[in-house]
Order: sequence, then C-alpha cells, then structure tokens
Amino acid sequence: MLDQEVEQNAIGHSTIASSYQAYFSSGHYDRRYPSPNETTWRRICETITPEAHLIDFGCGSGRYLMRLQGRVDRAAGFDISAAAIELLKQRASQSGWDDLAVLGPRPDAVQGYIEKNGRADVMLCLFGVLGHIEDAKMRHEALLQMHRALKPRTGRLLISVPNLARRFYTEQKNAGPDAMGAIRYERHMEGTRVVLPYQLFDPARLRRELAAAGFELRRLNAESVLPESWLLNNGLARRVDGVITPLCPARWGYGIFAEAAPV
Repeated sequence: MLDQEVEQNAIGHSTIASSYQAYFSSGHYDRRYPSPNETTWRRICETITPEAHLIDFGCGSGRYLMRLQGRVDRAAGFDISAAAIELLKQRASQSGWDDLAVLGPRPDAVQGYIEKNGRADVMLCLFGVLGHIEDAKMRHEALLQMHRALKPRTGRLLISVPNLARRFYTEQKNAGPDAMGAIRYERHMEGTRVVLPYQLFDPARLRRELAAAGFELRRLNAESVLPESWLLNNGLARRVDGVITPLCPARWGYGIFAEAAPV
C-alpha cells in the first residue's frame, strides 16, 4: 500500500513538473508575471529582518526571491521545474548572489538543505503554489515539509492560494459540484497547449489544511482584489488595488493570503 502511494505521488509530481517545465522554458510565465504583487511584497518586508533565514517554496524563476537579495542573511529557493531552477541560477549569477541556495527538482531537496543549514525564519509559498498540488495527501505532505523547515513558533509561513469565489467559473462548472474546487485549466503558449491542475480554496479550506499540518493561523487577508495579471501590467490598477486590498476581507480576494506559525 505504501509503495502504491509513493508511486501515485511520484506520478502527480511528474505531471505538475512537466507542465511547468513548458510554462517556464517558453518564457510565457515570466512575460505574464514579470514582477511581484506589491501588496504581497510589502507583507514580506514587514515579516523579514536583515538577520532572517528565508526559503521560497515554489520559487519559480525568482519573481519574489530575487528581490530579496541583500535584505536577508541567508536564502534558498526550491522548485520542481528544472527550467525554473536553471533560470533562477542564471539570474543569481548575473546579480552576484553567489550564496543563494537553489534547490530541486527532487522534493526531498528542502529537507536535505535544512539538515545542513538549520531551520528557516520565514517560508514563502506564494501565488497558488499550494493550489497546483491537486492531490490532498501531497498538499498535506508539502505543508508538513514546510512545517519541518521552519523554526518552531517563531518561524513564519507566508502563503497565498486561489480563491474559489473569484477564479475559473467556467472550469468549476465543467468540473461539477463534486470536484469541490479541484479544476484543470489550459494555457496556450506559442502553439503548445499546457494543462495545469488547480485546487481552489475558500478561507475555511485554507484554515483546515494549515491546522492539519500543525500551523497556527496568525492572519488571513485578501492577496489582491483585482486579477494578478492586471496589477503587473497596469499602473492605475496597482494603485487602486493597493488602496482597496487592505480594506477587504479574505473572501473578496482574487487570492487568499495567510500568515501562519508552526506549533
């Protein structure tokens, strides 16, 4: 039975990795999301210190991580996409960030890093990384891995997930009510069709999954109110969203943002 679960997890991991391999290697991801969400970036800056040890879980090509150069004492980025890892290594080299630890694509890379370097003060898992793990057991294991990688009680997980009430209405309808927010959507990149899994969340689901992995919720907010792609390509949209997002409850967000502590 255990061997069967391991095999299923490996298949699920391989499916996600192959989809994101195409997404990053085509350059489509970086063109679509060229910079951080500024509201999320401010929340990161409120949490880190110059002495912090930080890990970005699902770092991609470094959209958030590369901006942290010089702002933390130690940092590592983990991703399951070999294309994303290669892009991140190139960017770190070009910027002179020689001691940035780039981890992956094996899922056990984070644990090996922690055994050598100690637990982190801050863990990032942003913009739907958790949501792209469609299997509930695999999501739980990923959260446990983040829990093990953080300092008890003082460590902080900053995480965001896609909001069930605001995303992929057509895909939800096609999936049916029994899917409970588990959908698949398509991206078309220079003639290539990539199918990506997504588990959509409401605030209650995020609370449950964090609690099941041993996290205590410290705050729950809207990640943004306007769609992420609007914010990164329209200055007026960024300004408007920067004003309204702090005023809105999590259930109104395009994404849901949480800060949690391992207990």
